[in-house]
Amino acid sequence: MRGPLLAVAAVALLGCSSATTQPKGAVMAAPPPKDDGSASKGGQGGETHAAALEQLKTAPFLARVDRQDAVKISLPDGERWVRVKFWAMQSLVGYRYGKDHHAIVAGFVTRVPDNTVTGACGRSIEDLARPWLDAFDVAIKHDPPQAVMWNRQVVEVDLLTAKTATLVARDDFAVAFASYPAWKNACLTVGIAIPGRGEIERAREVRDRFAKEVFPKLEILTPTEPPERY
Repeated sequence: MRGPLLAVAAVALLGCSSATTQPKGAVMAAPPPKDDGSASKGGQGGETHAAALEQLKTAPFLARVDRQDAVKISLPDGERWVRVKFWAMQSLVGYRYGKDHHAIVAGFVTRVPDNTVTGACGRSIEDLARPWLDAFDVAIKHDPPQAVMWNRQVVEVDLLTAKTATLVARDDFAVAFASYPAWKNACLTVGIAIPGRGEIERAREVRDRFAKEVFPKLEILTPTEPPERY
């Protein structure tokens, strides 16, 4: 059940349906236009979206740090990601790639009695996601999970495709997320959601790159849980 939270966050941020026109022929990697950080209702598919996904598949990484200097995340083409907030959902950190939301990264904090207990972080994010599932019609297809080494411990990475069919958005999203025992009695779940817009295979390739190259390198910079949410 954890995956829908990232899909719901993506839908909440996008706020509209997306076109799914596929480009013809090969598409070269290209970054999206400069993002001015203003509010946006999402974007279209076609060659611009396909080129942005190709860019995310191959671009070098740049580390980004949240506003409270608590978490460092290495993002492909990192300087082009802009911080965002999610409608009605508070997060520790959120980023979008391009004003047309070619990809969304989010980090959510949950509290547990003991985050060293196996599965505790996963169950806590499930509890956070459950109320939102009543409002969004999300169909989930799971891919085999992966396990990565993080701070000398094993963290499970979940991979899935989420299909939304609501009044505000109808699209497929490639989603990956990992839950970390980040602070005392607190967990951090970080995920990536990429709208397909007719390019779901490219979206999955970006998702898989995050699972293999981003999540294992996530850094916790503070010994205590940061107080602010956005």
